[in-house]
Amino acid sequence: MAYTVKQVSAMSGVSVRALHFYDETGLLKPAYYGTNGYRFYEQPQLLTLQQIMFYRELGMELKRIAQILGHKKFQKLAALESHRKVLQSNVARSKSLIGTIDKTIRHLKGKRKMTDKEMFVGFSLPAGSDRFGQQLKLAGEPHDCKVSAKDTDGAMCIFEINASGGGPRHLHYHQDEWIYVIDGECEIHLDKKKLRLRPGESAFIPRNVNHVWGCVSDKPARIINTYQPAGNMEDFFREVAKYDGKTKPIFHEAMDINQMHQFFKMYGMDLLGPPLGWEEYLAKCEREKQA
Repeated sequence: MAYTVKQVSAMSGVSVRALHFYDETGLLKPAYYGTNGYRFYEQPQLLTLQQIMFYRELGMELKRIAQILGHKKFQKLAALESHRKVLQSNVARSKSLIGTIDKTIRHLKGKRKMTDKEMFVGFSLPAGSDRFGQQLKLAGEPHDCKVSAKDTDGAMCIFEINASGGGPRHLHYHQDEWIYVIDGECEIHLDKKKLRLRPGESAFIPRNVNHVWGCVSDKPARIINTYQPAGNMEDFFREVAKYDGKTKPIFHEAMDINQMHQFFKMYGMDLLGPPLGWEEYLAKCEREKQA
């Protein structure tokens, strides 16, 4: 069944003006145009509109939504399952906060006393937990979101990372980054400058500065990783975490170098080189193959 733009607007709550804008920008084209120039939408377009609305509900900008929907590997079913997980975690957090509100109301009305500790249930995250309960792992190592872009209206996001290695050399077009070492040791290269960070030490990485860092201690390094503004780093880590070697091949095996460059650009970064110690890693893999 085909629907006019006014009918789609009435069904979805999206204004006619917004639907026209989506068409003009290529975000959501109608199924066809009538001889009178009217736009007509069918179920595939309605499903795409639903995706746009879900991503908007999750606080994503239209430009980023267009990049996601236009990606050749985008799958509606996988996206819906991802939306469900995020919304479920938000529901759980909201229920916890509502419970704290109810207890506080009863406390203030003198109906039931609450402890000082109960006043803050739902606000804090216990050790080893993620803001959305997702427990993302990159190369098998936890990358826990502690403060989300949703918490700061996009101003910043913060991760706690446990890493025995590190990511590739890259730069961020629009974000500053800050790394603080809690445990272990990290080596970081800022352009041509080399630093060694021990517990309690940190490094500020301005946007558009190429950098690479990795763990250089015998045990995994535990660091706080902050991005300001938040940009799309949460989405980036979620996507990379899908390349877990089980459901998908690990990241650097799933994509060729051109695909990796395009992937990084989608998230506002420029891929510039391999991780620290990459040559040693490849040599180790080759020895294991020959053993």
